[in-house]
Amino acid sequence: MTIFNADEIRAALETAFPVPMDEYEDAFYCQQMAGSLNDLAKVYKRRFNETVDEIKAGGLLSEDFVLVQEESRKKEVDIKALRNGLPDLFQEVVHVTTSDAAKLLSNRFIYEAVKKKIGDRITDYDAVNVDDLEARLPEPELSAYMKIITIPKGYVVKRVSQRRRN
Repeated sequence: MTIFNADEIRAALETAFPVPMDEYEDAFYCQQMAGSLNDLAKVYKRRFNETVDEIKAGGLLSEDFVLVQEESRKKEVDIKALRNGLPDLFQEVVHVTTSDAAKLLSNRFIYEAVKKKIGDRITDYDAVNVDDLEARLPEPELSAYMKIITIPKGYVVKRVSQRRRN
């Protein structure tokens, strides 16, 4: 079995697909190569998962390899134990997560509670969901209150169909 590292794979690819000398062509080459390698990585990840499923389902063993379940660890508070064991401390630190609060309370309720707390400074935090406004205003009135914001995502190199002449 051949094991490749990234440098060996890169050398093999650049032998098969030589790196262009022109900066634009090199940028285009890198862009295309990155996209292709991303697609290929998905293929290998899917194949890996399918093969692991086959190994587990068949109870397959190997003299050369072992399948190990990797785990990550994180700390988590035992809410029930803390509530019962140290109720005063529990009352000091208990809260509802912001995502749960948003699920449990309406946006309007949260807005009014924050406004009550910080007053006119609330205008620094005003927000309106696009979907909410679209549901309440018909076109063409809607377009008067909407704007399109362009957000740079990065560069892409595109091949020009005809070369420019100097």
